[in-house]
Amino acid sequence: MFRTRLQKTRTGAARLITDGKVRITRNGVTERTKKAHTLVRPGDGVTFMRGKELLSIRMNHAGTRRGPAPEAQTLYEVLENPVGKT
Repeated sequence: MFRTRLQKTRTGAARLITDGKVRITRNGVTERTKKAHTLVRPGDGVTFMRGKELLSIRMNHAGTRRGPAPEAQTLYEVLENPVGKT
Protein backbone atom coordinates (compact mmCIF):
# COMPACT_ATOMS: atom_id res chain seq x y z
CA MET A 1 0.00 0.00 0.00
CA PHE A 2 2.91 2.31 0.66
CA ARG A 3 4.48 1.79 -2.78
CA THR A 4 1.16 2.42 -4.50
CA ARG A 5 0.81 5.71 -2.60
CA LEU A 6 -2.56 4.62 -1.22
CA GLN A 7 -1.20 5.41 2.25
CA LYS A 8 1.08 8.33 3.02
CA THR A 9 3.52 6.46 5.25
CA ARG A 10 4.79 2.91 5.75
CA THR A 11 3.83 3.20 9.40
CA GLY A 12 0.27 4.15 8.48
CA ALA A 13 0.01 1.26 6.00
CA ALA A 14 1.42 -1.21 8.54
CA ARG A 15 -0.96 0.02 11.26
CA LEU A 16 -3.97 -0.35 8.96
CA ILE A 17 -2.94 -3.93 8.20
CA THR A 18 -2.04 -5.00 11.74
CA ASP A 19 -5.35 -3.57 12.98
CA GLY A 20 -7.07 -6.06 10.66
CA LYS A 21 -8.61 -3.43 8.42
CA VAL A 22 -7.30 -4.82 5.12
CA ARG A 23 -8.79 -7.73 3.19
CA ILE A 24 -7.02 -9.54 0.37
CA THR A 25 -8.90 -11.53 -2.26
CA ARG A 26 -6.87 -14.26 -3.95
CA ASN A 27 -8.31 -17.04 -6.13
CA GLY A 28 -11.85 -16.03 -5.16
CA VAL A 29 -11.18 -16.27 -1.42
CA THR A 30 -11.26 -13.11 0.71
CA GLU A 31 -9.32 -13.07 3.96
CA ARG A 32 -8.50 -10.39 6.48
CA THR A 33 -4.76 -10.00 6.96
CA LYS A 34 -2.94 -8.78 10.07
CA LYS A 35 0.61 -9.26 8.81
CA ALA A 36 2.21 -6.19 7.25
CA HIS A 37 4.65 -8.41 5.33
CA THR A 38 1.86 -10.25 3.48
CA LEU A 39 2.81 -10.59 -0.18
CA VAL A 40 0.30 -9.09 -2.59
CA ARG A 41 0.60 -10.49 -6.10
CA PRO A 42 -0.63 -9.19 -9.44
CA GLY A 43 -4.31 -10.15 -9.79
CA ASP A 44 -5.00 -9.97 -6.05
CA GLY A 45 -7.77 -7.72 -4.78
CA VAL A 46 -7.24 -5.44 -1.79
CA THR A 47 -10.11 -3.80 0.11
CA PHE A 48 -9.79 -1.24 2.91
CA MET A 49 -11.21 2.01 4.22
CA ARG A 50 -9.39 5.20 3.29
CA GLY A 51 -10.97 7.86 5.44
CA LYS A 52 -14.71 7.45 4.92
CA GLU A 53 -14.31 5.77 1.54
CA LEU A 54 -14.33 2.00 0.99
CA LEU A 55 -11.62 1.36 -1.57
CA SER A 56 -11.32 -1.85 -3.58
CA ILE A 57 -8.37 -2.26 -5.93
CA ARG A 58 -6.87 -5.00 -8.09
CA MET A 59 -3.10 -5.17 -8.24
CA ASN A 60 -1.69 -5.09 -11.78
CA HIS A 61 2.03 -5.10 -11.02
CA ALA A 62 4.31 -5.55 -8.04
CA GLY A 63 6.08 -2.33 -7.17
CA THR A 64 9.79 -2.38 -6.44
CA ARG A 65 10.03 1.18 -5.10
CA ARG A 66 7.92 4.13 -4.03
CA GLY A 67 8.10 6.09 -7.24
CA PRO A 68 6.27 9.18 -8.44
CA ALA A 69 2.45 9.21 -8.36
CA PRO A 70 1.95 8.52 -12.10
CA GLU A 71 4.17 5.44 -11.81
CA ALA A 72 2.41 4.27 -8.64
CA GLN A 73 -1.01 4.55 -10.30
CA THR A 74 0.01 1.96 -12.91
CA LEU A 75 0.44 -0.66 -10.16
CA TYR A 76 -3.31 -1.03 -9.52
CA GLU A 77 -6.80 -0.35 -10.83
CA VAL A 78 -9.69 0.88 -8.73
CA LEU A 79 -12.67 -1.46 -8.86
CA GLU A 80 -16.28 -0.31 -8.90
CA ASN A 81 -17.37 0.34 -5.37
CA PRO A 82 -20.95 -0.80 -4.67
CA VAL A 83 -21.11 1.17 -1.41
CA GLY A 84 -19.50 4.38 -2.64
CA LYS A 85 -18.57 7.25 -0.38
CA THR A 86 -20.33 7.52 2.95
